[in-house]
Order: sequence, then C-alpha cells, then structure tokens
Amino acid sequence: MTTPLDLRLCQEDPPYFRKELAACEESIFGLESTIRNLVRLAKASVELATEYTSKQLQFADEFRNFAKQQPDSSLKSVLIKYSQSLQEVERSRKILHSHMSDMFISPLESFVKNEIQPLKEVRKNFEKSSHEADGALARYMSKKAKDQQIAEILALMFTESAFYHQNYETMKDIEPHMRDVTKTLHEARIQYDIDVQLSQELKKSLIETAHETYNPMRPAKEMSSPTFKENSTSVTKSGYLFKKGSQRVMASWVRVYTTVDGETLTFVGRGSGKGSKDDEETVSVYLRICHIKPVNNSERRFCFEIMSPRKTYLLQAENEEEMDDWIRCLKTAAQEAFSGQLPSPVESDADRLKGGSVNGSTSASGNDTNGNGYSSNRRSIQRIKELRGNDLCVDCKASDPQWACANFGTLLCIECSGIHRSLGVHVSKVRSLSLDKWEPEAIEVMLRLGNTMTNKIFEANITSASGVPIANPASDRSEKEKFIIAKYVKKEFLAPKDDNQTESIDLAFWKSMSNSDLYSALRYLALGANVDWKNHERNSTTALHQAILCNDDVVVEFLLQWFCDIDAIDYDGWSGLHHAAATNNARLLLTLMKRHANVGLKDKNGKIPLDIAVELQHVQAVTALRLYQFESQLTRSEFSSFGVDEALTSVSKPYPTVRSSPSSLEIVSSTTGVQTTPPVTPDDGNGRPDDAKELEKESDEDELQNVFESALEENNGEDLRVRGLKLGGLVDDGWGVETGDDNESTNTQ
Repeated sequence: MTTPLDLRLCQEDPPYFRKELAACEESIFGLESTIRNLVRLAKASVELATEYTSKQLQFADEFRNFAKQQPDSSLKSVLIKYSQSLQEVERSRKILHSHMSDMFISPLESFVKNEIQPLKEVRKNFEKSSHEADGALARYMSKKAKDQQIAEILALMFTESAFYHQNYETMKDIEPHMRDVTKTLHEARIQYDIDVQLSQELKKSLIETAHETYNPMRPAKEMSSPTFKENSTSVTKSGYLFKKGSQRVMASWVRVYTTVDGETLTFVGRGSGKGSKDDEETVSVYLRICHIKPVNNSERRFCFEIMSPRKTYLLQAENEEEMDDWIRCLKTAAQEAFSGQLPSPVESDADRLKGGSVNGSTSASGNDTNGNGYSSNRRSIQRIKELRGNDLCVDCKASDPQWACANFGTLLCIECSGIHRSLGVHVSKVRSLSLDKWEPEAIEVMLRLGNTMTNKIFEANITSASGVPIANPASDRSEKEKFIIAKYVKKEFLAPKDDNQTESIDLAFWKSMSNSDLYSALRYLALGANVDWKNHERNSTTALHQAILCNDDVVVEFLLQWFCDIDAIDYDGWSGLHHAAATNNARLLLTLMKRHANVGLKDKNGKIPLDIAVELQHVQAVTALRLYQFESQLTRSEFSSFGVDEALTSVSKPYPTVRSSPSSLEIVSSTTGVQTTPPVTPDDGNGRPDDAKELEKESDEDELQNVFESALEENNGEDLRVRGLKLGGLVDDGWGVETGDDNESTNTQ
C-alpha cells in the first residue's frame, strides 16, 4: 500500500516528494488496470450468464411441453411445477445480471473515465507548469484521488445476497460480514469528507501564501526565511538556488536543492523524479575551508560564490534579500565551524583572518593583493570610528560598534545591526566594518555623516515622543526593535518641516545634492523627498545627473545607496552613462556599469553613451565602455576573467572630483597608489589655453583610440584576451590623473 503524501511538501517541492508522487501515480495506474480487468470479466460473465439463462428457459419450455404429454395426471403436475421452478430461477438470474450491469459495471467504467483518466492530463499539465516555472526563473497540488468506490461493491453484494437468499439458504451466513462492511463504509465516508475539506483548506492556504514565498519583488519587510535556523550549536537552511555549470564554454545554470546543515553544504539535482541519474546527483561541500562572498560583475543578478580549495561554485538566488540571507547563513556556518577549532585573537590578526580567510574579500577584487590595500582600508575604518559620536551605537548607545548602516552613515552594535537587517535593504543597508570590503566613496559617505549628524535628523524630536521607550544597552531586543522601527520606519522623532520654506522638498533635495551636502540630502529624504525627482528648469535632470556632471563620486555613491533610478533620463534622453561619457569620467562609467546601468540606452537622437564618447573624442570613456562591452561578450568560466577586470580597473583610475574632502583624497590615494591633486586648467599666462599641449594631448588620444579599435577588430579568442590586457597597460601608461603641471599626467606603475 502506498504511503499517503504529505501535501505540505508540494510547495517546497524537494526531490524525494517527487519520487513519492511518482509512486502514487503508479499506484493509481495499477488501480485502473485492476478495475478494467474486473469490468472486462464482469461483462464476460454477464454475457455467458445471459446465454445460459436463454438456454435454461428454452429447456424449461421444452420440459413443460414434455410434461403436458404425460398421461398420468400426478406425474404431469409434478413435471409442470418443476418447469415453472426453473423459469422462476432464470428470471431471478436475469434480474441479477441487470443489477450487475447497472450497479457494478457501469459505475466502475464511469469511475475510470471521469476520475482516473483526467489524472493523466493532470500529470501532463504538472510537467508543463513545472517546466514553465523553471524557465521563468532562469530568465528573471494535485487533486487527491477519491477513496475506492465501495458503495458499488456493496450494492453488488446486496444484490448477490438477495439472489442467493431466495435460492440458497446458506447465503444467510454472509449477512454479518455485510453489516461490518456497511459500518466501515460509513466511517470511510466521514473520514473522506474530512480529508477533502482539509485538502481544500490546505490548497487554498498554499495558493494564498505562494506569492509570499516565491515573489522576488515583494517588499523586503515581508521577507522571511523559515528554513534558516541559527543557534549556538548549528546553522540549517534549505531551498532552491541556481548553480552555474563548470563548463568553460556555454556553461548552463541548473536549479539545485541546497541544504546547509552545520558546516556541510549539500547540492541535490532535481531531475524528472523517475529515478534518472540526475535525480541522484549529490554534491557536498565542507564550509570550514570555504570563502563566501557576493559577485558584483556576474552576467546575472543576485549571484554569490563559494570558493573551496578544489572548486568554485557560482550560485544565484531569486532576489537580493534571499542572496543576503544565504550569504549570512553560509558565513555564520563557516565561522562557527572555523572558530570551533581555531580561537580568534582580538587584535589585528583576527581582522586579517576575517578579511582574508572567512569573507574571502581580498585578492578577488583586484585591489587588495598586497598589504597596502588592507592597511589603508583599515586606517579608513579607524577614522570612521574616531568621528564624534561613532564610539557608541547610534541607536542603543552600546560601546565599540562594529557594524555600519551604509546609507545612513552610522555605526551599530551587533544586536541593532540584526534588527536593521530585518527591516530590509530598502530601509537599512547593513555592512560589517571588519568583514566587508569598503570602497573609497562608501567610506567618504560614512565620514561626511556619522552618528551625531544622523541623530540630529532622526532624533531631533525625541524628547517630545511618547509611548516608545528610548533604547539603551540594557534594553532587550524587543524594546530596541520597537525603538528602531519608530525611528527609521515610522519616523516619529523627525523634526517637522519648516513652514517658512518656500521651495518644495524635492527641489531642496536636488539642490543639496548639487552642493554635495549629504546631511541636508539625508534630512530631505527622511521627510519624503523623491530621490529621482527631475528639475524641469534644468533640462529635467535628476540629482544623479547633476552629481555626474559635477564629477562628484561621493554623491553618486550616496544616491546609489538610496536606490536611485540609474537609467533615469533627462529631457534629451540622456541617462547617467551619457553624462559620464560626455564628461570623460571613466571611473563613474565603471561605477554605473557595475550597478547594471543600461549601456545600450539611446537618447532622442538614437545615440548610446559610446556614441557620445566617440563623437567627443573622449578616449578614456571610449576605452572603458568598449572594455566593459568586450568583457560582457566573453564566455567566461567560473575561475577566470581573462584580465579584463584588471584593464577596467586601470582605465578607471581616480578622476579628479570637483568636491571631495581631504579624507576622500587620502583614501583614494592610499587605495590606488596615485597622488591626486585638484585639477588645474593649462594656461599660457594670458588666460588662453596652451595650444601646443592641447594638440599634443589630442594626438596621443587619437593614437590610443586607433590602437584600441585595431585590437578589437583584428583579434578574437585567446589573442584578443591578451590584447585586452596589453591595452589596459597601454591606457595606464598613456593616461593618469590630470594635474595641469608641466607633466601631462601622473602615471601608475
């Protein structure tokens, strides 16, 4: 007998559930075969019995004729009575055959036609729906079988009982058993009605909650991860992820059921559920010796990789929140497994261990391949901690906070960081000071804001608030959570808007971004300003466009932290990439492209950013755009980027920003090794450009442009990758940070 299915598993759809489903289908098809055999034999029995009855009636008639010919009246009477008895028995047999056809054969045929046959179509529809669902994810319940029809069988038994009761007294012995069957049938019907009701309620519940589990676009505050359990002993999580194959050419993405149990990560392939080889393929990974980190330059979104000594696994989640949840779970499991064997020192060795071994964020970026990048990043983090107010948690005032909220520019303790993370990235973007890698622009945002400045905004009216206790280090998690939600989500402690302010909040926000005033911008955002508001008096440009026009990397990073529309266009159809190409700022171009800006977006004249850069003869912008386009067209394996990332990094050397604090310049210099100075326009002393220098610069740029185009046109495959690396070196040697001195550029060797 097949074990009943646990329908609650249909939503999670693990591989073993499909095996059980296939077994149930086989059981149903076996039932169909048995019923068809019963119907066939019953029909044959009726046909033969009908013919037998016909002959018996003929025999009775002839016997009656024979009796009438007897001279002895007593003998004649007996023979006629016997003939009548035979006829009566055969009439009863006819009734039996009629009841068998109407109450046994026809209902079973109807059951096969109406109940079992549609199940085959259900199977086809399920296969089709499953295939369509998997296909949709790759590009961005079944009806319970009714109980066996015991009623028809019981009717047949009653008919048989009536027939044999009239003809054979011995059939009375079956009556007690029939009463037992009647009782069982009644109980079964009651249980069946209960099961049908529960099944319908479960189906309705699953349909109503399915979008909450599988909709990648739902608000982050509704996100939940019921399968992630973190405690002091082990970490467990399970669910489906896409895993990239290991082929170097035409690598495919396969949906695998992934399970984290303690320090073991397991991949199980989900095949057809029919016992194929793919159904049994299982891969286990030992997290103790793995690095886990997000991947920002993958051809797909929401990707992260697990680097083991033997192989690197590239995985994709359904949305950013799921990706963050998986990374947090995997890092926690790896850290617990690692710390269970090696105690972590408190000082710099622990930070180095976290930054290099656990998080795996060193050489993978291409910027921290030696100690200079690590030490400079650490000095910058120390500078953030030294800001006034940053020695305490911004919310509960706990000492020595080690976590940060990047979009608010604040530092948090570990408990408050967990609460902020639960609010979703659309409210707080939580990062670790020691485990995560910080870009110079993100560090500058932190330096310009800080706990004190941010609290002036979000706790401006905290003394007049009522009903919400102020969090402190001794508060429990629930109290801290209420305070943080009131502070950042409900915004109960904000100072009211100034009634004397004549301009709109959106315009004030736009102007603050133009002036590189992050404090005012954050205040207007808290008051409800639209981060993508367009200033129609300035050609419908957004704050992002204005920051790009000002070459203000820090403001661009701040706006990206607040999820501005990276592809927003102005009146002329120009996006941020068009403006960055027009200003020849390769570093901003790379920043926008890494955030998935649309490089093929056309303006009103049908020009893409590359066309703008070529038309203006901006070689840095042309090189950055074409290198990025070249990189996106390569079929790359999981283990190599063929040096294109390094070439892009060379092109995007620090560009002089119009507004940067001294700390920003120092951060950029320490990270890249380039000494940056504010831009100075070459002048011959009479207020006119130095024509000789301009002609020499244009000549150099034209030569580099020709070399770049010939490299892309004349080579492909392996030679093209080598030429791409050489091109990156050539660009690095020919350009630099413009200084306006007698030397045209400061080169990075």
